[in-house]
Amino acid sequence: MDFKAAMPILGFESCKEVTLESLDGHFYTLVDKDGSSALSFTLITPSLLRDDYIFDLPENAVKNLQAESPEELEVLNIMIIDTPIENSYVNFLAPLVFNKKKRIMGQVVLDNQKYPGFSLADPIGKYLDNEEDAS
Repeated sequence: MDFKAAMPILGFESCKEVTLESLDGHFYTLVDKDGSSALSFTLITPSLLRDDYIFDLPENAVKNLQAESPEELEVLNIMIIDTPIENSYVNFLAPLVFNKKKRIMGQVVLDNQKYPGFSLADPIGKYLDNEEDAS
């Protein structure tokens, strides 16, 4: 699915349109639609790793994403993949938010003072360990 970037992706401000492709419903790829930049990310549904990932969308993001209701928005996080998977990282501090109804998206940078539990590079291994310990 193609989306217009209503809010820039940090480091890829010149990218105006992206293509989001689902790999399995929890993992996605995101690329620059016209291929003019090196933008290429693997994204993850945050609920796959943590159930406490809740934040207030800043008012400017609500406006830019033309959000009429929370249900039309999907939040995904950028992953840095490594081998083994436990050595991979997720950016919980700067999620990508997609308005699938209007086909616009943007990156939201959250206030780390307000959300101290969110990190730019949170190791996936700590969530996998928590799930194993709960079993």
